[in-house]
Amino acid sequence: MSEEEAENAWEQSKEQKRKDTPAKAEADDADDEPQSLEDAVAEAYEKIDNNDLSSNLTLRDENLAALFHGLEGANQLEDVGVAAADEINWDQEDTDTRAGVLRALVRIGLNEVDSDEDDDGIIQAGKDGRRQYYDSDDF
Repeated sequence: MSEEEAENAWEQSKEQKRKDTPAKAEADDADDEPQSLEDAVAEAYEKIDNNDLSSNLTLRDENLAALFHGLEGANQLEDVGVAAADEINWDQEDTDTRAGVLRALVRIGLNEVDSDEDDDGIIQAGKDGRRQYYDSDDF
């Protein structure tokens, strides 16, 4: 088997695993009416609290991994974290950790791609969903 064939088989295997996940089955069972983002976030908080969803996000990217390890090795990770936190006026203590920097950068990215002018945006919808969950009887 050539290297290209092996890579294709690996990608197909990963794709098949994604298609067979419980989240896919739940999505298939859900009714066709779309849920508001706030409601979906509130529901996700409930599932996280019930240990039905993971609170971790996983990102596999060799290039980004090398870059972040390089930033750590060159003692520049905290500088990136502080700049990212400043960009979104975020007063967080952990911008010197890889996870903290990634959290800030993801928020920046979400703000950048949020093109819906009719509401307060994705981040605000997430905050509203969180508030909805904590104000509910489920909490």
